[in-house]
This record gives sequence, C-alpha cells and structure tokens, in this order.
Amino acid sequence: MHESGSASVVGELYDLPLKVLRDHLVPAEPPELEIGVIELEDGSAALATVLRDAIVEPLLRSGDIRDISYLGDWREFLHHEG
Repeated sequence: MHESGSASVVGELYDLPLKVLRDHLVPAEPPELEIGVIELEDGSAALATVLRDAIVEPLLRSGDIRDISYLGDWREFLHHEG
C-alpha cells in the first residue's frame, strides 16, 4: 500500500546474499519497482520489491492498477477473480 496508509498482506520471505540482490534481482526489475523497507508481523524490517510511490497515484487514477490490499493476499484476489 502506498505512503498514505498501510496494510497487512501475505508475502514470501527469502534469505539471499546482497550481492545477488545487487547484481541480479535489482537490474532485472522493471523501472516502476524499487527496493523498499517493510515491517514484518513480528516488528522486524526486511527489504522488499515495491511499486514506486510516484507511480502509484497516476496508475490508480487511470485505472491501470487497483488496490487489492484489503484482501491481504494475492492468491485471495485470484480466487475472487476466478
């Protein structure tokens, strides 16, 4: 969810070397995405791939994306849409 709020969503957590992140994952991401810091359920922090804040509002206004964070899970969205 973007800066104006927060939402709890299901995710996947991976432990990988920063070298892999730097050399392989970040260069392969589309320009709309960036690395951000998120808070995990236990209060700790983790790096995550997030949509750039500057991209969110224009995409929401245009209808090119919609906020599904209220569902809390991408799989739940697929279930509702399917």
